[in-house]
Amino acid sequence: MMTRLIACFASLAFVAVLSAPVQAGCLFGNCGQPACCQPEPVCCTPCPPPPVNVAWCVTDPCDPCAKYMVEACLPACCNGEVPCLVGWRKGFLGRKVLTYRFVGCGECVEVVITKFGRTIVR
Repeated sequence: MMTRLIACFASLAFVAVLSAPVQAGCLFGNCGQPACCQPEPVCCTPCPPPPVNVAWCVTDPCDPCAKYMVEACLPACCNGEVPCLVGWRKGFLGRKVLTYRFVGCGECVEVVITKFGRTIVR
């Protein structure tokens, strides 16, 4: 008896679902919305210019006669700007770590001068 009752309710539910008017995509939550495959309008935002290599001269803070040319890849807004030395500190194994700031574009670069005069830009 219980099985017939369950089968009866199941068939009534099935008939009710099939007889209801269905819009395209309504079963998936798209009722009244445009089809998902239509492209959305594209905003016209300009792409930022690519980064550029900026070169400047670095002076060793402990030896004013030692000067090094360094180069860093920075945003294009830093091009042509001369950085200012913010400060320096002693590093590991006799290295000197100099911090330069490009004021106009807000970028900071660390230049490491090794004990043997090699420069590393971070």
